[in-house]
Amino acid sequence: MNDIQSQIIARGEEILKRMESQSKASIFSKDFWYGSIMEWSMKNEKFKTNMFRFVDVLPSINSGDEVSRHLKEYFAEDGGSLPPVFNVGLGLGSLAPGLMAGAIKKNVMGMAKMFITGESPDEALPVLKKARKNKMTFTVDILGEATLSEKEAQDYSNKYIELVNWLAKDAQSWDEIPQIERDHEGSLPKVNVSVKMTALYSQIKDLAWEESKKIVKDRLRPIFKLGMDKGVFVNLDMEHYAVKHMTVEVFTELINEPEFKNYKFFGLVIQAYLRDSFDDIKNLTEFAKKRGTPFWIRLVKGAYWDSETIEAEQRGWAIPVYTNKMESDANYETCAKYLLENIKFIRPAFASHNVRTLAACMVYAEKLNIPKEALEFQMLYGMAEPIKKAIVDMGYRLREYAPVGELIPGMAYLVRRLLENTSNESWLRGKFADGKTTAELLKDPAQNLAHSSPDRYKKAHRFYNEPLLDFAVPSVRANMTKALAEVKATFPIQVPLMINNKEVRSEKIFDRVNPSNESQVVGEIHMANIDQAEQAMQAAQTAYKTWKNVSAEKRAELVDKLADIMTRDRYKLIATQVFEVGKPWNEADGDIGEAIDFCRYYARHMRELQKPLRAGFTPGEVSQYIYKSRGVTAVIAPWNFPLAILAGMVTAAAVTGNTVVMKPAEQSSVVAWGLMKMIQEAGFPAGVINFLPGFGEEVGEYIVNHKFTTTIAFTGSKAVGLHILNRASYVQPGQSHVKRCIIEMGGKNAVIIDNDADLDEAVDGVLYSAFGFSGQKCSAASRVIVLDEVYDRFVDRLVEAAKSIDILPADNPKAYMGPVVDKEAYDRILGMIADAEKSHKLLFKASVPAGGFFAPPTIFGDVPGDSKLAQQEVFGPVVAVIRAKNLDQALEIANSTEYALTGGLFSRSPANIARVKNEFEVGNLYVNRGITGAMVDRHPFGGYKMSGVGSKTGGPDYLKQYMEPVAVTENTLRRGFAPLEE
Repeated sequence: MNDIQSQIIARGEEILKRMESQSKASIFSKDFWYGSIMEWSMKNEKFKTNMFRFVDVLPSINSGDEVSRHLKEYFAEDGGSLPPVFNVGLGLGSLAPGLMAGAIKKNVMGMAKMFITGESPDEALPVLKKARKNKMTFTVDILGEATLSEKEAQDYSNKYIELVNWLAKDAQSWDEIPQIERDHEGSLPKVNVSVKMTALYSQIKDLAWEESKKIVKDRLRPIFKLGMDKGVFVNLDMEHYAVKHMTVEVFTELINEPEFKNYKFFGLVIQAYLRDSFDDIKNLTEFAKKRGTPFWIRLVKGAYWDSETIEAEQRGWAIPVYTNKMESDANYETCAKYLLENIKFIRPAFASHNVRTLAACMVYAEKLNIPKEALEFQMLYGMAEPIKKAIVDMGYRLREYAPVGELIPGMAYLVRRLLENTSNESWLRGKFADGKTTAELLKDPAQNLAHSSPDRYKKAHRFYNEPLLDFAVPSVRANMTKALAEVKATFPIQVPLMINNKEVRSEKIFDRVNPSNESQVVGEIHMANIDQAEQAMQAAQTAYKTWKNVSAEKRAELVDKLADIMTRDRYKLIATQVFEVGKPWNEADGDIGEAIDFCRYYARHMRELQKPLRAGFTPGEVSQYIYKSRGVTAVIAPWNFPLAILAGMVTAAAVTGNTVVMKPAEQSSVVAWGLMKMIQEAGFPAGVINFLPGFGEEVGEYIVNHKFTTTIAFTGSKAVGLHILNRASYVQPGQSHVKRCIIEMGGKNAVIIDNDADLDEAVDGVLYSAFGFSGQKCSAASRVIVLDEVYDRFVDRLVEAAKSIDILPADNPKAYMGPVVDKEAYDRILGMIADAEKSHKLLFKASVPAGGFFAPPTIFGDVPGDSKLAQQEVFGPVVAVIRAKNLDQALEIANSTEYALTGGLFSRSPANIARVKNEFEVGNLYVNRGITGAMVDRHPFGGYKMSGVGSKTGGPDYLKQYMEPVAVTENTLRRGFAPLEE
């Protein structure tokens, strides 16, 4: 062991000795109930999970009966009894249920107050002053995790202005305490506040990077200026990794402005559990040298480990955090040492409850001859009191991170603190609960360190979705901007027919205009006539004779090659959708990703289906279950998912050995032409896939009725879908098969908001589900059924959130919502809105841009569940909010329509979640998340009732619809002898 490590261990032992000399030293404060809960949570993972979920929901429950019900739903064990932690030992088990519920709610609220200094600044002030008497100073943070509207953002800004003024005024009468208010260079501000960037602007978008930064800086500037004028320290907090890069850029650009450049009491947080944190610190140091005035960095481990890991896994992105706790600890020490070496340029504040970490910082500073006064340690209010006292007694400056705010938004903060306390890798748990030895607690984290990989661990047998683009990456935004310019320069794009791999022209031309700018023609579409439709059918029928005998492996290989080409041309494909159908950037990217997923998934599944299945085991007989193709497939696609749905239906038909005549929607024929060219490049033989743009009532009708058509794959409206089903039942002269229809139609999708729902999640989920791509998804939320108890609060926040979204041309990266697809849709939606305004309460109707087909996002309130608005599909950005007295009525309303496509529930009641899963009549049910954005394999998509006929796309049964199952039985008994069975 080297000299420095020996000194670190010795210093750590000194801190531990000081801690142990304190009477009844405990991480769990003096609160017996809290201590018991923490102890129980560490012993029982299931209890821990349920406890944190119960704590999360508790503030939103109002009655004792509701608290009691939730308590039982989360914790009741065999026979309905609660775990021993709730029994007489805590003075609760002997109480009647209602009284016990009240006592538990009081205890949880008390637990929250252990970590939250007060619900308002004036309530927190005595707490902060009391800490000062114990030589501990503070940084105040206003709680509030989700800002959903510009009104909420303004409220947050106002609170911070009030907080700074309030504390600065009161601090004028405070006596100076040198240990906490002076460093090696002089006086430090008595008041220190921490600000969250995302709280100040509700519409931060990676896509609109520069504009988002500008607005955030405009809103931070008054707080920074007030802090500077009042001599207050202003710290910019670090949040989720999604906004890390923007936070760093906003901070450095703002404090480098002439007005702020010479003020040294600005600070930024860096999270050591991030893999790029050391690089950030080096870059910030170089920036500080150029700025000329030091600023501060608060070095923390990081508080969002679980969510960062899970989100990266879900998106298929590299995991930004170290997945080995010791890596974070080792990196923290590396970062700390570098900061201390550069203390002339950056002032460090070391935030940690890990004694090993604290000791290392002290020793590194001493080796560099840095005076004790230059060091600052920070810890969370309500935690690790013995460590804090030891640090203070050793003469160091100790600052508490002191949250202020209401308990309901504060619960997210509390849950993170509880998770931190009970984590298996928590240093505090190791010391105070698990009884780890001093040697274990003070071990060098870099010793024998096992390095983790940022890439997710892929298993060969699993399917993985294509990762979406990360628009926080500058090169991604640059590529997208370039692609938009390049595609725009090719307008109008000529779109011919493709029959038997040959381009065919037509005399009828359809001008497809940009729905964001109706004066711009995106494409000139050659519309097929009946003769050309017949040519396409003949080509497909001829090609089928050989294509059906091509091996499944070869067919799958071609579909995989198609996916490769889509991946290569991703930006071009996105840009084409942006212009042709008005999809905002991220919506178009999702469509391309889904198209790639369909190709990969169906190719993979076909390789599995080609293997014969053994049907039964009987001596002397071998029976196999195999699949055979059907023939020519007519694919009639919609415009709303112009590549994904079209590519999904086409590749499903082709990979199963069928040939295809595809008729795209008129509004998305440019996108479809792009698919046809990629199919040709991939190497599909002539006639296997034929491209037939045209009018549905003409060529669509012709291929549906044709005698060669064996399968019809259609996605679109209920009226057309039912018409196709009707026409398919007629047997044409020369037809030798029954036509099979795979029909996906519409939806009147409902989201139920329970009385205990997390309204932050519910409002955000409903808003995007309703207005993403202007409500033009068959899965979009058009009904929101809200229980009476939370109706007014939910509606108020939903309306404010809707007021805050940006409605812009789809090529503008700031657009939350773009236009609807064409003038016909625009006129229809506006007509329905005007009709609804006559009989329903209008809560909100947005102003929209001119020059395109921009239908206003519209919300109606107190809509009767049986009204026309609540029953008929709108296919646009119109939402009916319906009041329900209880869950019984909510389910009755939800199931009252003729559709059964998607639905959602926001609830934190395990019993209600279980009930809705069983009783809500939908093909895709989403709980505590938005109801759009189904992903291949993860969320196989499709409904029933009037929402469709057939198995779900992107699921294990979908390809089988394009094939015929065949049983082949062979008698293997010959002259009394049969081969041995394998």
